[in-house]
Amino acid sequence: MNTLLVQPVARKVTSVCWLPPRAGQAYTDTELFFVTGSSARHKELVLWTTDNPDFESESKPPAGDKALAKLVSKVTHDGDVHDIAVVSTDVIATASSYGTISIYDIQNNNLKLRESVTAHRFTSGEPAVGTALSVQPVNSSDAEIASCGEDGKIAYVPLARLDALQAYEVDSTVVTGVCWPTPSQVAASTRAGQVKVFDRRSPAEVSAVFVDVSNSYSFECIASHPSQSFRLATGTDAGSVLLWDVRNPKKPVMETLGVHKSNVWKVRFHPTDSSRIVSCSDDASIAITQWVSDKPAATRDVRYLSGFFNALSIGCFDVCPFTRASLLVAGSDSGNILMERSASTEFSLF
Repeated sequence: MNTLLVQPVARKVTSVCWLPPRAGQAYTDTELFFVTGSSARHKELVLWTTDNPDFESESKPPAGDKALAKLVSKVTHDGDVHDIAVVSTDVIATASSYGTISIYDIQNNNLKLRESVTAHRFTSGEPAVGTALSVQPVNSSDAEIASCGEDGKIAYVPLARLDALQAYEVDSTVVTGVCWPTPSQVAASTRAGQVKVFDRRSPAEVSAVFVDVSNSYSFECIASHPSQSFRLATGTDAGSVLLWDVRNPKKPVMETLGVHKSNVWKVRFHPTDSSRIVSCSDDASIAITQWVSDKPAATRDVRYLSGFFNALSIGCFDVCPFTRASLLVAGSDSGNILMERSASTEFSLF
């Protein structure tokens, strides 16, 4: 098992995401920025910066006493931060435990709330926890945010007009994750162990439902393949990652990767090598699994990452897609930022 670098930050880190390099300069920015969200006593968004490993010498690694990341600015958040999504270089969106979707601008390295809207409510009128959100993959100011929540609904919010929110009840249980396989298709995972697919043009109607009939999993998260829209991945409460090939909706192909010992909180296809899938878990580990393989699912190559001083759940991570070197940041319930970084441009995940 490989060891993650650990930086205590005295807050429960519940969400994290990398920001695109400033001015789109993927390989000339000596510093890279990421945002973390926290919960409990510190309901905050924090902007951090870290050295770009593409500019580090392999023969001269960073000094051991040097901080992994420097705090740039922070702002109070309305409720626990349950998810963060990048809209553009200087705009992010968040999902809150109070059921709100919020848009933040990043100006002069400061986070500033632009607008927010309550997207999730129970039938009683009480706010429902927003569990996740995802930005429509289109290069347009008309892009939408899809969010899901404990009210069993998916809400759609145009970035340009948050007051034009539309919400649809899609399940009687918690909707735990949402993603856009294509600009017109939305997929969601549910606590009842179902994957539901919707056509955005008919959002109230379910296009397809997928379930593993051989097990009674609850799904905690979902992700779509970056280039193959028919491939989905879900994380379960049993510690496994399920890979779905839904080209034939009536008979989907599913593989089970038993890579963790407890709940899988987040799963994602690696952004620069989609033959690998990354997941984090309540067992305090991150797994990088080679899922494209001729080997049986139970014997696939898996590389595990953990922090020696991090004993609690790792609930979020993000892999930086902007560097040649390997750069991963994660957050934990132990109040730590965790990081894996490689100064080599010819790195291997195994």
